[in-house]
Amino acid sequence: MICAYPQRTTTYDIHSGLPHWVVSGIVQDRQGFIWVSTWNGLCRYDGYEFRQIKARPGDGTHISSEVIRKMELDGRGNIVCRTTGGSFMFDTRTYRLHDVARHVPPAINPPEIPAPLTDREGNQWQIERYGMTKTVSEHRPASLVPGTEDVQARAFMRDNRQRWWLATKDDETVRIYDRDNKLIGYVGGDGRIHKEKTRFGYRAYCLVQTRCGDVWVGCKPGALLRLRPVSDNGFEVKRIESRLCDVIYHIVEDRDGRLWLASFGGGIQCVPDPASANPETVGFSGGEANVEHDKVRRLLITSDGNLVCATTNGLVVGRIDRRDIRRTTFRRLTRDGERKESLCNNAVMDVTADVRGRIFVATVNHGIDMIDGKELMTPEPSFTNFNSANSSLTSDACLAMTTKDDDRILVVCVDRVMEFEPDSDRTVTYARSFWTDRCHFSEERPLRLYDGSWIFGQEQGAYVATRRSMETRDVTPPIRLTCLSVNGKLPDLGVCARDTIVIDTDERNFSLSFAALCYHDNSEICYRSRIGDAAWSVADKQRTLTFYDMQPGEYVLEIQSTDRYGRWTDNNRKVVIVVKYHWYETLWARIMLWLLIAGVISAVIHTMFYIRSLNRQRRELLDKYMALLDSGKTPEAGPDVQPIDSLPGNLSDSDRKFLQRVEQYIEENIGNSEANIDDMAAFAASSRSSLNRKLRSLVGITAAQLLIDARMRQAARMLSRPADGGKPNISDVAYKCGYADTRYFSRCFKKKYGVTPSEYSC
Repeated sequence: MICAYPQRTTTYDIHSGLPHWVVSGIVQDRQGFIWVSTWNGLCRYDGYEFRQIKARPGDGTHISSEVIRKMELDGRGNIVCRTTGGSFMFDTRTYRLHDVARHVPPAINPPEIPAPLTDREGNQWQIERYGMTKTVSEHRPASLVPGTEDVQARAFMRDNRQRWWLATKDDETVRIYDRDNKLIGYVGGDGRIHKEKTRFGYRAYCLVQTRCGDVWVGCKPGALLRLRPVSDNGFEVKRIESRLCDVIYHIVEDRDGRLWLASFGGGIQCVPDPASANPETVGFSGGEANVEHDKVRRLLITSDGNLVCATTNGLVVGRIDRRDIRRTTFRRLTRDGERKESLCNNAVMDVTADVRGRIFVATVNHGIDMIDGKELMTPEPSFTNFNSANSSLTSDACLAMTTKDDDRILVVCVDRVMEFEPDSDRTVTYARSFWTDRCHFSEERPLRLYDGSWIFGQEQGAYVATRRSMETRDVTPPIRLTCLSVNGKLPDLGVCARDTIVIDTDERNFSLSFAALCYHDNSEICYRSRIGDAAWSVADKQRTLTFYDMQPGEYVLEIQSTDRYGRWTDNNRKVVIVVKYHWYETLWARIMLWLLIAGVISAVIHTMFYIRSLNRQRRELLDKYMALLDSGKTPEAGPDVQPIDSLPGNLSDSDRKFLQRVEQYIEENIGNSEANIDDMAAFAASSRSSLNRKLRSLVGITAAQLLIDARMRQAARMLSRPADGGKPNISDVAYKCGYADTRYFSRCFKKKYGVTPSEYSC
């Protein structure tokens, strides 16, 4: 068998990004980039955009012209360009231009037309008069089921004779295929299987076979049909009348052989005895959920025997009464804006369960909800939501679901199919390029065929994806860094040849661009990235990462992409990003800073202890000095006051003589109201400022404070121990202590001791 694929041609010219419409050569380098030589220099193509390489002043070359007439690769993979004014070479490893010593003039007349380039994907590149063209062969992994072109595939079913059924909407047909996917025939309205295409007469929306072998068909416009086999080539067709609604979207059979119907506008119905000659339907009305007029899309019988219904107004769960189905109770679960764990959206499209009893709910525009089947029946069930913002899902518009194996589910969306693994949050997306450009899926669940293939329903027909096409990665596009952009600097295109990127201290705000080199069709390629062992970013088509104020250090950036069909591949690209330290951010600078801080703290603590020790020494010296003053030969000194012969021995001779002169002056003038600091300074053979400075350093107070303290201490002795033994005269005490004004003396005394002289003497 010879299979020919249609071809698609794309034209590239100055409107596509080429620097000139005259192209003189096309080559592909070892990294996979396409290089194009033009009459306006050399440019690189990564499948998304053209980037020009130009000679610049000061680059060390003597390139006089960039009108390239011929281009070729040398033995080391470098690009040699020949112009009318000379030749130059572009090093694809360092991305630098170099002069070529020997120049071979290109053949200009007649013009030499280079041969077409066939790249590593098999695409053909051809130089044209105004630019160039790329021709690719259109190949889709999924194949269209013959005869279903431009008709909606609406229902699938496998029967007990190892056949599978396909119902299409627009042409109102029901096809039957054998286990080898060969068409057996068409089921007609008369119940017979016809070899030629025959209309069924109804638009079948669901197909299900019961345990007894009957095939039930739900249709829209309304009809509920039972096909009972009567021979190998025919069925007895019976239409079941429903008093509520006969627009049936889905049918399931429970463990007791009853059929449950999802009607679109008549709520939930049940056929208690589907095998009887004249089956009847039972409806449900009233109750807490009020499901009488619900529009129900899908039904699920859980492992516990409960019923879960996907409706346009939330999720309806029911406890089936096995003895009397009319006593079945229903409860509606809807979105609650106050509860984060509630259902994420009321427009529910499908509901399915896996082997572990987890239930998955597909919503029309909010992704998937997951919940344990047992928790679903609790008063306030908690759902876990997966959407394109918080998980690896690439679409939130879910239409249908089915379990693929123990760990994965297939999710049918509007324009793609996602293979989702909830435990590890991994998603493989089968995008439009996997199916067809006109990709619009129907609401039917995918069905696994007998050979392991899967059949999917679309508005444009039924498509089969084989196990190999879904699991095997034929072409893995390599990921290349394409540009490093720093504000105020020229773009660095040579970053593609480096595994380590060094970021200077003034370049911490930068952008890094990349691309998966796929020249066939890169429209559906998605990317994700992470730094170190962090979680992968949300998959999207963005090819630029922007970093702001990167902290100094070493980072490992990892980038991964899908192939052109949307499937993740093992093309991880790792690059080490080294952000340089400022001098004050280095380890030695931090050590010195901590040492400095420790030194400052130590100095502060030492100073505090030194000042405390110095103040203590001053207080001790002051106390001894004041005691020395108190021991002077004054008649007011009490008999219990012992004279102090000398000051502390750690004083120098000059300090000792200085204090003795001050002491002598105070003793001689303590009762002299005319005594002043200038006279004291003169008596001590010092200036006024030197006197105060010296006293502060020795005893911690000024000369005036020292004189006042000496007078107050003498006044206190005189008030507490009067000479005559009687009550002391305040005026005499004030006069003898050098105060001419009694009231001023009283104020000074109260300020010193907190009480008046009269109160002190009592």
